[in-house]
Amino acid sequence: MYVDVHTHLTHARFAGEVEATIERARRAGLGAIVVNGLEPRSNRQILAMAEREPLVRPALGIYPIDAVCNLLPADFTLEVERFDVDAEIEFIDTMAAAGRLAAVGECGLDGHWVGEETFGEQERVFEALVDIGIRHRLPVIIHTRKREVRAAEILRHLGARRVDFHCYGGKVRNALRWADEDGWWFSIPANARRSESFTKMLRELPPERILTETDAPYLAPEPGQRSEPARVVGTVDYLAELRGWSIEQARDRVWANWVALSAAG
Repeated sequence: MYVDVHTHLTHARFAGEVEATIERARRAGLGAIVVNGLEPRSNRQILAMAEREPLVRPALGIYPIDAVCNLLPADFTLEVERFDVDAEIEFIDTMAAAGRLAAVGECGLDGHWVGEETFGEQERVFEALVDIGIRHRLPVIIHTRKREVRAAEILRHLGARRVDFHCYGGKVRNALRWADEDGWWFSIPANARRSESFTKMLRELPPERILTETDAPYLAPEPGQRSEPARVVGTVDYLAELRGWSIEQARDRVWANWVALSAAG
């Protein structure tokens, strides 16, 4: 089966179309859609979605910009709701303890939208969420932007093993090293054919460390399109081309990698 380990079906661009989108994914052969949360509202929407749809695997998280919502100026570029961050960390921990989660995330560090004055709080929240993943033996879905090396330092310090870097945008040589030395996974989005770095990762990562994602509605195969989970099929086709595998070999390799991440010791 195919897997999308990182998508956002709670996004407004899927309003009124979630069931149809999931059905298209099912017909395309997906066996799991990991829907990732960003803040309290999406986290709760995901839990409700997973109760209705067995194909949906819930991952609750706090996006790094949302993690510092209470430090942002009133005129911040993005629309970010304020909430009790520590209460949400506790909620995620409670849901993990109750066995309701497939993963923790997304969570991580971001140096693109915010400055160094937020880094300390970002790291505090990130460490708390990674700790939840470690304690409850759950994968952690990582967002990093311009802070990849620092995120890796924290993950190594905490001893995190069940790690997937989603839509990794750092230096490919670091991804290859971390996959080899730390056993971390990297999920590649559906725009891989038009990305030199994603192409290189599909070609050079250890085969057992490759996963597929969409980050839908973003990162579609063609600019301006709305991506959706069924798009992972095209990424698997591309992986097969690059590696000289059959499509079935590529599909089964990625699915086995998901099973390994979700059941890792």
